[in-house]
Amino acid sequence: MPPRLMLLLAAALAFSAGTPCRAYDSASGKVTVEVGQISGARFAIASPPGFWNHRVVILAHGYRPEGTPLIADLNPDRPWIKALLDDGWMVATTSYRRNGVVIADAIADLDALRTFIAQEHDEPERVILAGESMGGLIVTIIAERDKGLYDGAMAFDPTLYVKELNAKIGITLLPRIPLLFVATQREVAASRSYLTALVARPAPVIQPVLFLIAREGHTNINQAEHLAAFHALNAWIDGGTDALPKPKDQAPYYDATVAPDPGPSTAVIHADTHALETKVAEVDPVYGNILLEAQAGDFKEAGIPPMTYCRLRASGADHRALYGRTYSDVKDGEWIAFPDADGRTVLSRGFSNAAGSAGLKAGDTVVFSVIQPGDAPLR
Repeated sequence: MPPRLMLLLAAALAFSAGTPCRAYDSASGKVTVEVGQISGARFAIASPPGFWNHRVVILAHGYRPEGTPLIADLNPDRPWIKALLDDGWMVATTSYRRNGVVIADAIADLDALRTFIAQEHDEPERVILAGESMGGLIVTIIAERDKGLYDGAMAFDPTLYVKELNAKIGITLLPRIPLLFVATQREVAASRSYLTALVARPAPVIQPVLFLIAREGHTNINQAEHLAAFHALNAWIDGGTDALPKPKDQAPYYDATVAPDPGPSTAVIHADTHALETKVAEVDPVYGNILLEAQAGDFKEAGIPPMTYCRLRASGADHRALYGRTYSDVKDGEWIAFPDADGRTVLSRGFSNAAGSAGLKAGDTVVFSVIQPGDAPLR
């Protein structure tokens, strides 16, 4: 959680003579990704493989520690992003011009990216914002401005009360465009307090909406749930709140939980040695966390139950790793693997770059095995 400093909102919008834009093909060979730099912020714009429907989704990332690289993290093969591209949407993101608790500059960078798209591609007919964690706060503040540049916003587990130093303007609780909060069980308090705040919301203010995810973990929201929220927001924009799905059994909020469906397992189980082999599917370019193809059932079949320490073999070295529940189950520097919201496995190292320290990249193999009596101590 970033430090709770004070909030600052600036309206400045400036282009700088940054890195020229270039294009390359994604792994699928179908989507064009344009990259470049605006006012020091790196951006990436994924255009659909066929006809562009003149609609855009702009992603606002969450907190990143100061000193980490500025990266426009956009993977067009991520399922919910791929679904948007296949439907003709353009998807874009920006690194922001700096890392840390950055709100004002982030807003300016998102506005600059939207302006760049309009100038270089054509004026969009609809622009949706989607932000996670601190990015959820950022898109919430944008949603409170007068309607114009954006048509709707989704905030996933927003950290609404993070504050930037020397704040002059904070959240007003008065959104002017459809604003959909999507919150997991332990993260719902901030979004719920925004909805239930004792403030009048006469037109043109729009009452926000909250969807619940019956799962723990900050932003532990799967690809299908992202996509469902996106479709619900567009239905709201097109047809008003009557078009939104309704809570069941007099529940206060709609349960938007979607069971993960990772598909058939590709892990190789060695039942005789209580071990499993799995591939690295993806590496987080910012934090170095690793997404593995292994699923919870693979660990069970290999005889590694939850909250059990096991042997992790990666790049020829052995490590002691906990098969746990979430990042906070281990101390700094310790290894942990746990199921993610999509049914696959995250491999991480407490406050360290897991991929960097183990020398792992997409396609590499790692092995988990039961620690046997008499085995040499692991670290």
